Amino acid sequence: MKEWLILVLYWGTIAAVIIAYFSVRKNRNRREAESGADKMNLRGAAIPILGEGGNDPMLYAHWEKREHYGRTVKITYYRYAVSFKNRVLTVAPLDVNKKTRQMFIAAPQVYSPENLGKVTVKTKTSKGGKRLEVWLGDKMGHTLQTLVIDGENLRKRYFPVNIYQHEECDAFEAFIEELSGYVASENPGVDAIMEAESNEGQGVIGAVISGIGAFFSIFYPPIGIVLCLVGIAMSVKSYVKGNRKLLPLIISGICAAVGVGMIILYLSVM
Repeated sequence: MKEWLILVLYWGTIAAVIIAYFSVRKNRNRREAESGADKMNLRGAAIPILGEGGNDPMLYAHWEKREHYGRTVKITYYRYAVSFKNRVLTVAPLDVNKKTRQMFIAAPQVYSPENLGKVTVKTKTSKGGKRLEVWLGDKMGHTLQTLVIDGENLRKRYFPVNIYQHEECDAFEAFIEELSGYVASENPGVDAIMEAESNEGQGVIGAVISGIGAFFSIFYPPIGIVLCLVGIAMSVKSYVKGNRKLLPLIISGICAAVGVGMIILYLSVM
């Protein structure tokens, strides 16, 4: 019984220390965010993109790019200084020195109705305030930029700033929603282009799966025929939805015929 109590006290003390540490750190970060030091550093670094007088509205944004390699996930963190005014959005990559708190921007990208074909906005709300997830696409529906904008940004391992920007976040939401509506009215055919490319991609994937199925049919026909059928189903679906490129469908058909032939041979031998 005594040993059990000692064990509980030991782990309880460790848990209390950890909770106290993170609580103190979070409160410190909140005080720094309220002081506005990082926000002022950001505005100072972003002067080149703030227009004449340096008074354009601006905020901090970030994005996490996730790449999957089997069971491994590679995450790359991006940070940006963003200014916005009169349907023009300027996004500059941001570098933050974690020790000195100095900030520097790189060459900015400018987005406006002239080069935008589609803009999507997702708004989420949590205890930390508002989060905006923004996607910018060109006239063909290809990705130009992805941004995540939080009203509350507190320093963590890969998040180097303490910035409160709730008012700026509200102003940006109004700006980006108006821009999204205007861009959509100016480019009504972008969704159709994106859907056509998606259908074409599905057909190509179907042909690849069918090819893999034909290969497996040589060694183990039951698995091969299943893959062939999945591949040709994807190619047919792509064609029905409007993809008029016949090559993926032809390849899938040939591979399916190989798979059927091999499964017939396999069953006859069995």
